[in-house]
Amino acid sequence: MFHEKEDLDKAFNKELFVIKNDLYYQQIDLTKNGKKELLRVDISYRPHSTLSGDTYSLRKTKDGRLVGFIADAMGKGLSAAMSAMAITRFFKLFFLMSSKKKRVLFLMCGSPKRSKFLQKNLFDEEIMSIVLVEYDIQESIIKYASCGMPTFFILSESNEFQAIRSNNPPLSIFTESVRTMSLPSVPIAKMLCYSDGLSESSTSDGKLYASYLKEDFIDSICVKDFRDKVSARIGKGDDDLTYVYIQKLAISKEFETLRIASTYEAIDESLTTISQYLKEHDVDSKTLSQIMLTLSELLLNALEHGSFGVDKAHKNYLIEHNLFDDEMARLEKLHQHKKIKITYGILPSGKRQLFEATISDQGEGFDTMVLKNIVINAEKFNGRGFVIIRKLLDHFYFNKKGNAITIQKFITPFLEL
Repeated sequence: MFHEKEDLDKAFNKELFVIKNDLYYQQIDLTKNGKKELLRVDISYRPHSTLSGDTYSLRKTKDGRLVGFIADAMGKGLSAAMSAMAITRFFKLFFLMSSKKKRVLFLMCGSPKRSKFLQKNLFDEEIMSIVLVEYDIQESIIKYASCGMPTFFILSESNEFQAIRSNNPPLSIFTESVRTMSLPSVPIAKMLCYSDGLSESSTSDGKLYASYLKEDFIDSICVKDFRDKVSARIGKGDDDLTYVYIQKLAISKEFETLRIASTYEAIDESLTTISQYLKEHDVDSKTLSQIMLTLSELLLNALEHGSFGVDKAHKNYLIEHNLFDDEMARLEKLHQHKKIKITYGILPSGKRQLFEATISDQGEGFDTMVLKNIVINAEKFNGRGFVIIRKLLDHFYFNKKGNAITIQKFITPFLEL
């Protein structure tokens, strides 16, 4: 039994390895018409069993478009899992060949290679549901081809709701053409694409979650809020649960901003200031201590790794040889002119209050793609305080360069639905 579980775990990690996601724990900074915005793209991928018929991929082109899909292979077990992984590998290869072109989605839907793939990888009776989306972030234009997938949702900045229905039947070896469509330019606030495992799971009152999905999507303040609502309604669900939650939001003008020198004293003073802010907003002592511990760890990282440029290996060497304090004092004098920026505040919208803080330094950052290892090998992953961050926070995002992190922590409890 032990070896069987180990083999299944390896098979699942293989699935995660094959899946390509260019935005693990990453947010995109946008500027349009002088207005600064943030784009956050989160994937929830929770197979009901180790071998999943669901799969997805999310890629970012060099000119800033997002291209991806969610697929749901018919049936369960090994056959469905193999079909799911086959479409993932096909998309990965096709994207590499065409990502420099402006019409990735249209090329894929009309490609003869797609038809040949279906003929070689599906049995006569097999079908596959899939939604492919290409999102031009700057122009807010959505191009899509939905083949037998559930309706996906869009909420505009003016709170106008759209439900986009499937415009093609499911794929099979007999599929000759796939129709693509474009949505007119719309200032998107949120978007949700999902497999039917989400909408068709049963709730505690015996209904399908589809009855509540629209309401929970509109009411959610962020992806963690939405996940909590899903969990409260359906628990682990009745099938594979896969969804992409996209949120675009303006940087709040109500947030506080600190620009501090790269010194230990400046960090201590900033922590005192933020602690006082949280106390003034009646944050309970446990939540306050969790936030302050996280901020302390992140600010020290920004100082030592960012401003001072000390990597983990060198820091360990200095500590082991009792040289750390003297070296930090020397580096502090050398780099204290570098600024560390802290922006923080409380988002009051929705039914829950959410504390957010962004810490950015002037360092070189790091390759954020290593964050995929949090998903694939979570028990072996460490570095930059990730263990503390994941345990104490609700969510976090890095910028592309890796020299800024935004943290989220609810300061009011989740009320059961």
